[in-house]
Amino acid sequence: MPEHLTPSAPRLRGLTEQRLSRRGLLRAALGATALAPLAACSVPGARVHVPTGKAEIAEAVSDFWTGKKRSGKLDFVNYTQYIDVDPADQSKHPTLEAFTRENGIKVTYNELIDDSASWFGKIQPEFSSGQGIGYDLMVVGGDSYLTKYIQLGYLAPLDHTRLPTFAKYGGAAFKNSSFDPGNVYTVPWQSGMTGIGYDPAQVGRKITSWQDLLDPKLHGKVGMWNDAVQMGNVALLATGVDPETSTPADWRKAAAWLRKQRDAGMVRSYSTATYQSSLQRGDLAASLVYSGDVFQANQSGSELEFVIPDEGGLLWTDNLCIPSTASHPVDALTYMDYVYRPEVAARISETVQFVCPVPGAQKVVARHAAEATGKRHTVLDALSTSPLVFPTEADEAKLRRLRVLDQEEEKQWNALFEPIYQA
Repeated sequence: MPEHLTPSAPRLRGLTEQRLSRRGLLRAALGATALAPLAACSVPGARVHVPTGKAEIAEAVSDFWTGKKRSGKLDFVNYTQYIDVDPADQSKHPTLEAFTRENGIKVTYNELIDDSASWFGKIQPEFSSGQGIGYDLMVVGGDSYLTKYIQLGYLAPLDHTRLPTFAKYGGAAFKNSSFDPGNVYTVPWQSGMTGIGYDPAQVGRKITSWQDLLDPKLHGKVGMWNDAVQMGNVALLATGVDPETSTPADWRKAAAWLRKQRDAGMVRSYSTATYQSSLQRGDLAASLVYSGDVFQANQSGSELEFVIPDEGGLLWTDNLCIPSTASHPVDALTYMDYVYRPEVAARISETVQFVCPVPGAQKVVARHAAEATGKRHTVLDALSTSPLVFPTEADEAKLRRLRVLDQEEEKQWNALFEPIYQA
């Protein structure tokens, strides 16, 4: 399932460099996942029994971790431009270097993941044959592919007795998700929010609701996405339904809401690739957006607003997980816990500028801003005060998770939502 990867808007890596970002990859990955259901992959593999209940999970954890020791090596695979860098040398990752100095664990770091579908297709045959995939730690989005990894037994259950820093500093909004209740297999790496971005100068008022995207005054000036996953979930919110607990009957009502919007001529374009530039140019007055894109646009001189509508917005999460075939799982678990230190999380957030899963990192970024000068001070000061990176408690209360779909549900979902933007 090939993906067409779209470049993102300029990111502030080292405050200057533009590269293909995880945000751009995410747009492509979500859109392609919607266009190509999991069933279409024809991937072999048999489901295993997934442990449930405290006793069963505890037994699985004990079975996996008993006798395993730190080795001094860690092979980590990630998306491109999705970790901290040294502003003076883009090839260096200060938090990885500090981790090695402190723990004596040498990290081999690779940026090889393009999207959920192609990465799963690449490593699944090795999992299926019982071979190691060559990595001890990887980043996986909270989508249908993560569910597939869990159902097939490809992920190690985490020993939370070795994750005290995650327990202490991980934000409540980033724990116990519907795709991994109790964080049995994952801890968040970075997160983001989906809501409405708009140009106040064009709209002429505050936008507060998904229903505002039906306002005739915005006729032909609204941007939506060619992405069944996100579109379906926001339409559920628009119709007053929590996506996580939604039913097929709810999905049909949500699809009707989107058809009403389309047929009224509200939508100028359905695109995950161009909405940000269209907002900045003024072609769109309002659009479905990722929170981080508005932060980046405003750092580049735009004056856009981001809102989590009254009915709610979406919280999505990319996750750290340990393959069940990992050669150095204890080293991977050690790193998992390390990144939840506020100082470390702050350094990562200062580069990637996504929603940070460690609320305590906000004060660290503010301290770094106070110590910095010039453009770096300006960027870090904006970062430390931005609810787009550190959501307020009020914002978090309005965020909802995406609906977790099994294979059969995904077929129903796509049949409802794909035709809306393919027509």
